[in-house]
Amino acid sequence: MPKKNKNSNGPKTDEGKAVSSRNSTTHGLTARRWISVDEQSLYDETVKNLIVDFDPQTSIEKMLIIKMAECSVRLMRIQNRENAMFDLASNEAENVIEAIKSLSNGHKLDPRLIDSMATARLGNPTYNPRIIEDKVRLMDEIDFQNLSDVSGWGYVEKHMPMVESYINKKCAEEDLDLYSFIFRETDDSINLNKKVILLGVPSPEIEVIHGPNKIQSTLLQRYLEQLSRNLGSDIQAQMTLNNVEKRSQQVKDAAIPNAQELNLIQRYRTANERQFSKTLGELLELQKRRKNS
Repeated sequence: MPKKNKNSNGPKTDEGKAVSSRNSTTHGLTARRWISVDEQSLYDETVKNLIVDFDPQTSIEKMLIIKMAECSVRLMRIQNRENAMFDLASNEAENVIEAIKSLSNGHKLDPRLIDSMATARLGNPTYNPRIIEDKVRLMDEIDFQNLSDVSGWGYVEKHMPMVESYINKKCAEEDLDLYSFIFRETDDSINLNKKVILLGVPSPEIEVIHGPNKIQSTLLQRYLEQLSRNLGSDIQAQMTLNNVEKRSQQVKDAAIPNAQELNLIQRYRTANERQFSKTLGELLELQKRRKNS
C-alpha cells in the first residue's frame, strides 16, 4: 500500500470534509457498468453529488441515492438518443429532390422537371433571367402556331425564325443533320429506334433521308410539341432554382424522426422521470422521519 503523506492534514473546507467523511459510504456505489465511459463518469459524479446533497445515513437511503443516479444517467442517455435521431432525420432530409418536391405544394411534378432541377442543382447554378426570357420567347413562338399547319421544314423557316435558329444551333453543336436530330429528339421515333435495334432488321417505316425538305410533317409536329413541353419544364426549373437552397434548409430544419421511434423515446423519458420523482419523494420522506424520530 502507498504510504500516506505525513504532511497532509486532509481537506480544509466544510464541503471537502463532508465528502471525506463519507468515503466509506461512496465506496462500491459506483460499481455499475454503463454503455460508455461518459455514462460511467456521469454516474460516478452524480452519485457523489447526491451524497453531498442528501447525506444518506441508512442503507435504504443509499439505495435510493443509487436509483436516483441511475435515472439521471438514463435520462441523459435518452436525451442523447433523441438528439441523434433528429440529427439523422435532418441529414436524410438534406436531399435536393425532397426540397424540389416540397416546392410543388402537394402537386405532382413533371419527372423531367425534377431531373433537370436536380442536375442543375448539382452544378451550383445561379438564377439567370436571360435564360428564362429566351426560353419563354421560344416557347411562345411554338405555342402561337397551329401545329397542324406545320407542313414541313419550309414552314418553320418562314414562320418560326427563333425555332429555326434554335434547332440549327443544336444540330451544329452535336454535329447532326437536321433530320437525324429531330428524329432522335422525338419520343415516338426513339421508341421506333429501339424496336428496330431489338429486331435487328430495317423498319419499312424508317426512310434514310437527311434533307430538311424530306422531314415528315407529323414527325416535325411531334417534335415541336415535345420541345414546347420541355421548354416549359426548363422554365419552371429556372424559376424555382432561386428557392431551392432556402427550401432545402427549411426541409432539413423541419425534419423529424420516425413517429414510432420518437414515441418510444418519449415513453422511456416519461417512465424515468416518474421513477426519479418517486425515488426522490421516498428519500425525502425517509429523511424527514429519521430527523423527527
